[in-house]
Amino acid sequence: MRTSCAVQQKQAFTLIELLVVIAIIALLIGILLPALGQARSAARSLVDQSQLRSIGQGQSFYMSSNDDKYACTTTSGWKGHVPNPSGGNQYYVGATSAVTPVTLSDFFSPIMGEELGFAATRADRMANILNDFADPAARVLNDEIFGSATDKSDFYEVAESRGYRQVSYLMPGAFSVWGTPIGGGFVPGQGITQGDEARYEKLYKAIPRTWKGGPASQVKTPRGFRNRIDQVGNPSQKIVVADGTRYLASGNVLDFEVAPVTSSANSTFTSGTPQWMGNVAYGQDSSQGTSPLNQELSFRHPNNSLNAAFFDGHTENLTNTEVWTDMARWAPQGSIVDGSAISGLTEEAQEWVTETLSQGTLNGVNGYMIP
Repeated sequence: MRTSCAVQQKQAFTLIELLVVIAIIALLIGILLPALGQARSAARSLVDQSQLRSIGQGQSFYMSSNDDKYACTTTSGWKGHVPNPSGGNQYYVGATSAVTPVTLSDFFSPIMGEELGFAATRADRMANILNDFADPAARVLNDEIFGSATDKSDFYEVAESRGYRQVSYLMPGAFSVWGTPIGGGFVPGQGITQGDEARYEKLYKAIPRTWKGGPASQVKTPRGFRNRIDQVGNPSQKIVVADGTRYLASGNVLDFEVAPVTSSANSTFTSGTPQWMGNVAYGQDSSQGTSPLNQELSFRHPNNSLNAAFFDGHTENLTNTEVWTDMARWAPQGSIVDGSAISGLTEEAQEWVTETLSQGTLNGVNGYMIP
């Protein structure tokens, strides 16, 4: 008797078949990885917009409790202008409240510090701002700390243990200053009092009473402008805070200001008008002191864009071209673009200013009026 058995033989892949499979896998990876990267970048942008919306809401809550004034150097930070008896301002250095600004231009701590549980020490509060409430796309670490303060060693300890991430958010500087005072004196945070020159000189001798308005005299705020929501213009068209990083020094060394008292118009937390070629956060012209990498740090979302929150609470994604064109978003209504400074603007802004804005005069300065 014969028994026949069917024997199945397993055959291995041929070399050609194996190469075809590898090629298909490589092709799929090549197709999927960019899509995954774009999805990750889009997700970071959405998280960033959510955080910016929270900052805008925080400003709204602050205004509701402070006579419609928003947090900035001349409201929540006004005490930083007052020198102590020893001649230097240490108001911020020893303060242990979560809502005390780390510098006079810090608007984060007053509006977010209590809600987010910011630390008592100034160096750790700075880490809360730069690290814990950072744009997910802002991932570069600062290389250095500049400025001077008696607690600077605390900052170095935090930098060594945790590191400080790049600055994520900046307030447009023109919203952080006051216009030329009306009458005799002006006390930040307290309004205007007639005939108060002596008191002003005693408290604020470093701050001129005839402030021309605007960072680096680029955009001049209207006479009597105060940091109140009813003076900024249309809230849906004015930016309260936007993505942005400064300072990137020569040699591409990234650092931030630790001095308690910094310029009221430009600091770790505020920036000049982005349409000026030499702007250190957004500027186009590296020959004017900026670095070509400053744009990468500030326009860090897809398509060379940044996110911005407006005074009415909504957020928008703006490309670098949009930022370099429309100046109205970055300064209060009634401000003036000095006619003598037009050549320092981007080509996009020069065309926008001369074609869309009306000419006018503010405090003897001829230029173009911001709507």
